[in-house]
Amino acid sequence: MMRFTFDPDKEVINLGKHGLSLADAPLVFNAPDKLTLQSPQKGEARLMDVAMVEVAGVVLALVYVMRETDEVRAISLRRASKQERKLYAESNQ
Repeated sequence: MMRFTFDPDKEVINLGKHGLSLADAPLVFNAPDKLTLQSPQKGEARLMDVAMVEVAGVVLALVYVMRETDEVRAISLRRASKQERKLYAESNQ
């Protein structure tokens, strides 16, 4: 089972900037029809999942890093951009 972690300071920033809690990362990560993209930054192998979250009724984007075999370190959770929503829609046709 995956363990989800995040930096408490990042949580405050994410809540203020996007109005979403990093604690909700599993909603996107575990979505059956998610689209996973590479999102490298600062030499880190970041991944981004884009998925429709039924509870919220919107397409969200989760940026994260896989730390250990069972740890997902959430970095950002936000509404998907127009381009990300388009890629997601195309991948689910």
